[in-house]
Amino acid sequence: MSLTALYRHVRDHLQAAGVTANVVFGNREVAKQINQGAGRANRVVFAPGDDGGALGGYGPPAKPGRNPRPLWDWLLVARVYVWTFDASAPQDEAVQWDAVVELHDRVVEAIHSFTAGFYRLSAPRRLGPVEKRFGEELVFLLEYAQPVCALPRPRREPPIAAQGQTFLITPTGEEQGC
Repeated sequence: MSLTALYRHVRDHLQAAGVTANVVFGNREVAKQINQGAGRANRVVFAPGDDGGALGGYGPPAKPGRNPRPLWDWLLVARVYVWTFDASAPQDEAVQWDAVVELHDRVVEAIHSFTAGFYRLSAPRRLGPVEKRFGEELVFLLEYAQPVCALPRPRREPPIAAQGQTFLITPTGEEQGC
């Protein structure tokens, strides 16, 4: 599970739910105006790192017995920007706030359905309080446990016993979690 896999899951989850927000990835996407969703604004951006560029830290693996074997859990930090605009009442702050909270809640629901207990949200804040604004935007930090795995051993047919040890055959397909 990686941050880009999480981003793709959120994008697909929102699209399947009929949400018209554009979901994009990368630090350069934050400042862009050309990546807005339908109706203008209506955008979610996943940007690796916090505002200072820190990417988190390392911790012991949560599931050490898997194959491929996780060496560490990277407690990756990312910023998630949620920007909405409700054209029904462009000057009504309550309407704009309701729109951003609704999209925020859908994003959190999509994150939760992918990562379950391996994430934490923190530091939500409103962006750019100004007199004349377009919609409403907020950002929050996502701390996400991403395993750092050892490379799997090459598959051997059949398993070869050497000095009382049997080589593990890596499972076929993609295993959730590594």
